[in-house]
Order: sequence, then C-alpha cells, then structure tokens
Amino acid sequence: MLKTLVSPLIVVALSFGGSAGCVSQNPPPRSIPNIVVAHTNGEALFVVNATTGPLTLLPSPAYASDPQLVLASGQSKRLDFILTEEQNRGDNVVSEIVLDAEHTSHYLRQPETDLVLRARFASAIASKEIRIGIGRCLLQEQPPAGGHPVRIDRMPTPGVPFLRLCPE
Repeated sequence: MLKTLVSPLIVVALSFGGSAGCVSQNPPPRSIPNIVVAHTNGEALFVVNATTGPLTLLPSPAYASDPQLVLASGQSKRLDFILTEEQNRGDNVVSEIVLDAEHTSHYLRQPETDLVLRARFASAIASKEIRIGIGRCLLQEQPPAGGHPVRIDRMPTPGVPFLRLCPE
C-alpha cells in the first residue's frame, strides 16, 4: 500500500522539479582572465636515472599517444618547461605560478602547485608521481645551464616533493 502511494508522489515531484518555474534564471558568472605578470625562459629539468634499473618516463594524460621514454641506469633527459606568474585581475595580492603547458615538455604537468613527472621504476607495472616543488625564485633567477638536476635514485614518497627548486 505504501509503495503504491510513494511512487506517484515521486513522479509528480520530479515532473515539477524540472519545470522552468523552479530553475534559476540568473546568468552564469563571467570568467575574468588572470593577467600574466612574469614568465620564465630557458627552464628545464635535467632528469638523471641513478637507479640500478630502467626508468620509464610517461607522457601526461593529455599527450597519452606520445611515446614513453626509457632511461637506462646512468642515462639522462632534458625536459624543458615555462612557468608564468598570473595575477587575479580583481585582487592585486592573489597570484599563482602556472605551468605553460603549450611550451612545456609533454612529460611534465602541474595538477596543483608542484610540477609532476610520472615514471615507472624497473619492471613495475604501476607508475609513481615524482613531485618537483617550484616557487617564485624561478621567476627571479637565471636558470642553471643545462637545467635543474633531478637525480632519481629511489622511488618517491607519495604526496611529498622529491625535490624543491626554490628553498623555503
């Protein structure tokens, strides 16, 4: 008895919930683009495989069709990147450092604040994220010749930057 009474009530509620009278007619908020106030030039990570087995660098998900890069023990690879400092147009205090994905190696990405490099160690099936901490110092200093050395000699600790390019 209860089941037969509840079902028609749900149908009635759903049909009224979808009507135009219940939907907000407010326009969506306007997107205000950030202003680029600074950018880097010539930045690169110089990734060195210091493990005893192969290290496979994986492209970011947006470039999944790119080939994997396999570095034998002792081999290295330069990964170029560009960072921009973007400032919120409505607030002169809020700014962030953003990876310029268009002009950056497809093996680097920035899901939050750190740069992330995905890699597989030796014959492992699962990949690991190697986090590289960045900061404002990269916008103020000349990049080192050849790139910032990233000597990978062990698996990273999840969620913890493997290396910080700017001292805190």
